[in-house]
Amino acid sequence: FGSSPRRLLLERSPPASYEAAMAFRTATLVLATAAPASSVVLRGRQEPANSTYIGEVVHSVAASDLSSFDLGCYMEEDPSPLESGGAKGRSYRGLASTTVSGRTCQNWLADHPWTVGLTPEQDVKEKVDSNDPESEETIQWGNGLGNHNYCRNPDSSMEAPWCYTMDPNKEHKKELCEIPKCPPHPRDFHEEAKDLKSEVEARDCECADQLYGSTETTADTSVALSTLQKAK
Repeated sequence: FGSSPRRLLLERSPPASYEAAMAFRTATLVLATAAPASSVVLRGRQEPANSTYIGEVVHSVAASDLSSFDLGCYMEEDPSPLESGGAKGRSYRGLASTTVSGRTCQNWLADHPWTVGLTPEQDVKEKVDSNDPESEETIQWGNGLGNHNYCRNPDSSMEAPWCYTMDPNKEHKKELCEIPKCPPHPRDFHEEAKDLKSEVEARDCECADQLYGSTETTADTSVALSTLQKAK
């Protein structure tokens, strides 16, 4: 490990828009679901996905050569009510495999130089309405671990994706990765929910009298819409 590691990842910029960030996350989720352990090449021989590999992990593309799409970005919070468990970059499924200091990440299934002690958990997707094929899907994010050495935040123990490094020095056992934050969602679902809640709970709305007549008599006292328009 050199004293002046390359920091090309620092020059990476996040996707220009929320839509671009979502396109990346959708693509990586599909790839991870289809082939969760096929993204790395192990020097010497290919091991089964559930085995423990203690050798070196070699990628066909160097970390410094990653495109912005492959590098991706991470979400600080779940961007939608349809997602859960993905905050602090736990939903990150990009290909970054080096830390902020330039150190190479250790394979998550390996036990050298560090014992990981974490078990892979799959992402779970379910339709909101199981009877509707066009229904939206919810995503319960797993920890993203597998037979690879990509940056992850499997236990939400740090504020962004990280990894165990191949450096046997205890001071560099675990480091954050240099991955940009995803742009925020253009809609603030939490604020919209609060606003809607306030509107529903309003006690001073006089629209009932206008639409249905007085609430204090059984007579028809409703005001015709045409009358209201003329009054304006």
